[in-house]
Amino acid sequence: MTTALAAQASAVPRLAERVEVLRTETGALRLRGPMLERPAPLRMVAWLLRAPGRTEVELDDIGAWVVDRIDGRPLEQLSRELAAHLRLSRREAEVALADFLVALRRRNLVVLDATPPSAGPGRA
Repeated sequence: MTTALAAQASAVPRLAERVEVLRTETGALRLRGPMLERPAPLRMVAWLLRAPGRTEVELDDIGAWVVDRIDGRPLEQLSRELAAHLRLSRREAEVALADFLVALRRRNLVVLDATPPSAGPGRA
């Protein structure tokens, strides 16, 4: 994985709050983020430039496969499963997964939790 994500191999990715997962008519998976909140001056500029009001990404088959498995599994497990699914070396799968998650994090569609949900505070 990239250096930042490699240190977080036990981190658990999850979809960010208010992200919608949609299936298109063709079966493709689409992630739709919440409406972007912009300060008043930027709203006018965005309107003039016809900038989209939300982030929306349509995923290919591999991206959809990964998002379908964002269900509480740590990054290390996801990379092992991706390597087995695509018959990649472990390193290739780690790099591909890290790059994909970085791209989704930049669009505020995915966040990384430092600890698995079952080990969080207040859980037995």
